[in-house]
Amino acid sequence: MPSIICYKELKPNSWKEHFCLVKPDGILNNENTASSIAEKHLAAAQAIIATGGGPQDFALKLRHEGYKNVTDFRVVNE
Repeated sequence: MPSIICYKELKPNSWKEHFCLVKPDGILNNENTASSIAEKHLAAAQAIIATGGGPQDFALKLRHEGYKNVTDFRVVNE
């Protein structure tokens, strides 16, 4: 599924995974394709900020694309 990890700054130059947004209706067999879709959606949301939108507009753009917050997620490194 396309997904976006969001980080929280603990102190300068120290970050921790904070929450994960997932597009659950986008189940794909290829991880690279899922990542590519998430990157496209993230870039579109960032473009809203670049044109004067605020954080709420950014979040709403991702929500309208179908992203949902996943609780208790784990990052799995292979």
